[in-house]
Amino acid sequence: MAGDSKLKGGCLCGAVRYELAAEPVMTGICHCLNCQKLSGSGHAFHIMVPEAAFSVCGTTKGYTWAADSGSKVTTSFCGECGSPMFGRTGSFPGMVTVRAASLDDPTAVKPQVRVFAKRQQPWDHADPALPAFPTMPPAENRA
Repeated sequence: MAGDSKLKGGCLCGAVRYELAAEPVMTGICHCLNCQKLSGSGHAFHIMVPEAAFSVCGTTKGYTWAADSGSKVTTSFCGECGSPMFGRTGSFPGMVTVRAASLDDPTAVKPQVRVFAKRQQPWDHADPALPAFPTMPPAENRA
């Protein structure tokens, strides 16, 4: 993201749109089983921004579940087409995690780290140069 350009995105049907007014605090691929189920693939790629820098227009539905850490996670979907776009977790209060695939230009961001690598499917190949953690790293190792 350069200058005053903002990352924007939305759902498949266009009923929900969002905008990020700040650079991502971190970007990462998650291989946990819940992210696999929510994405329908071997991982989800998230970008994290401060909640104050996130704005959304449109109606979403949320689903709250418990992460391996015990933290509550709420994933938000489009109420029309069901596209998962963003979420919030008790592990990172004041932050929003946005699904990179829901960006208008997903090439605008690159992953910095992989978490829950112990759950990576053998058919889901990842960049071996990315730092990888078997589970969620301790807070001092987070970006």
